[in-house]
Amino acid sequence: MNQIIALIKKDFLVDFRQKYIVASIALYVFATTYIAYLAFNNVITPATWNALFWLILLFSSVTGLGKSFSQESHRSHYYYYLSKPVHILIAKLIYYGFYEFFLVALLALIFNLFLGFPVENLSLFLVNLLVGASGFSICFTLIAVIAAKTNNGSHLMPILAFPVIIPVLLLAVTNSRNIVFGASLVDISGNLLVLICFNVIIIVMSFILFPYSWKN
Repeated sequence: MNQIIALIKKDFLVDFRQKYIVASIALYVFATTYIAYLAFNNVITPATWNALFWLILLFSSVTGLGKSFSQESHRSHYYYYLSKPVHILIAKLIYYGFYEFFLVALLALIFNLFLGFPVENLSLFLVNLLVGASGFSICFTLIAVIAAKTNNGSHLMPILAFPVIIPVLLLAVTNSRNIVFGASLVDISGNLLVLICFNVIIIVMSFILFPYSWKN
């Protein structure tokens, strides 16, 4: 447990020192949302709003979480020997999970400011949003460790990640679209359950594959 906390603290301190990374992501979210606001002239349908929300969240996640393991190939190699692979993976999943939730909160705030928030069942929308964002974080973290072992990890990571993330994206977007149009928990329970199961499967695969990949 102490190792996991120390690794999370290490990642936080690294990002805190490199404030430009967080600032660049925040600027990207703000700029893309503002461009959408200007393009639609403040007249946007709920379906388009929903598609834009997830599209911007997806590419913001690629930008922010893509550096998850690519940095490890250039520094701090002694973590390979001081920490157990499972501890490294848990720390990464927790830290970048919170990182993803930060992106969600930031995007929701900026969207509400410029494009409104046409969601009546806010609690159900947030549940689906958090499950979908968790899927983004888990998938990108798993793929990043594979891409980090190559010389062009930062470029290879999006190529490897998008085929894996498509099921999460389709389920999350479909659920949120239905919620925007007034669907209840019963209406989206099937897709939501599949989405949760998919996240669990990816986590299990991560714990199986990560120790072999990290030590090689």
